[in-house]
Amino acid sequence: RMKKRGAAALLAAICLLAGCAASDPALPAETPTPTETSSPAYQGDSLFAYCTERQRELLELPHEELPVELIFHHWTETAADYETRDETVIAGVLQALRDVSVESESPIVSTDTRGLTFVTAQGDTYSFWFDKRRFEGVDGRCYVLSGDEKLWELVWGIRTADPDYQDLMR
Repeated sequence: RMKKRGAAALLAAICLLAGCAASDPALPAETPTPTETSSPAYQGDSLFAYCTERQRELLELPHEELPVELIFHHWTETAADYETRDETVIAGVLQALRDVSVESESPIVSTDTRGLTFVTAQGDTYSFWFDKRRFEGVDGRCYVLSGDEKLWELVWGIRTADPDYQDLMR
């Protein structure tokens, strides 16, 4: 019986403190923590809006000025780079990047870094970096994407077709 009263008193004190903390103007207001759920502020925004000027330049290039090489950087426990010079794949990846939308900001960070570096005939490079499948934007923040399935399907295809990867898999 004594334990029940002690537990009840403790529960009442916790409830009272929690109630006071939530309404006490001297205490900072609770700020919502960011999540990976859709937010109207981002929903459907084009990836373009979160790109650097340099990345935007690439996304605006006409088909005739396509980069001649694409390097897929896949850095996890080990670092590996896979390359393609296939025009169709490069054009497809660029179009897939143009088609991707940003859904929300992501507070989550992983050690799975993926990069896409496009190289032009003149040797200029344009890079896009991802934390797993989240885009690392111009402001250094990561963004959850939607409509990126085609992008990653093409990118994983670069790895699969790379001779070094094929040797590794044998």
